[in-house]
Amino acid sequence: MSLNKSLNRLFDEIRREAKRNPDFADRLDAIFRVHESNRDVAEEVVEAARTDAENEAAAPSPPTVSKSSEGRAGEGAVAPDLNPVAYFTREGADALKVALTKFTKPALEHLLSEHNLDPAGAAAGLPKPALVDHIIAQAQKRVERDRKLFDY
Repeated sequence: MSLNKSLNRLFDEIRREAKRNPDFADRLDAIFRVHESNRDVAEEVVEAARTDAENEAAAPSPPTVSKSSEGRAGEGAVAPDLNPVAYFTREGADALKVALTKFTKPALEHLLSEHNLDPAGAAAGLPKPALVDHIIAQAQKRVERDRKLFDY
């Protein structure tokens, strides 16, 4: 996984936790309030950051997906909070199929990308049922590969 994707996942997780857990959000807010920088930052950079923050606060927040939201993705704007390989390992193919069918097609496409389950691009343009089957097949391949890899 690329550094950019890893950082995006890290900050998405921090945002989700801050939204779910008010104590965590308060601690983060306190950290930013007491942070004193020793760097000499140009005033226009500070003003640009302030403007960005104000614009972000005024914009509607993007939909999020979590396990507690019955697995529905808001028009697929974000990848579902589901690791298909781990879910396949824990619950099996049938349970994964049930879980995946709850998501929209765009959400499944994000999931595919997020977990790199279509490196060859073979799933592009597939209808939702075929996309679900593709994700299950790729999850199964990963599980089998990992079992062989860690069989020592």
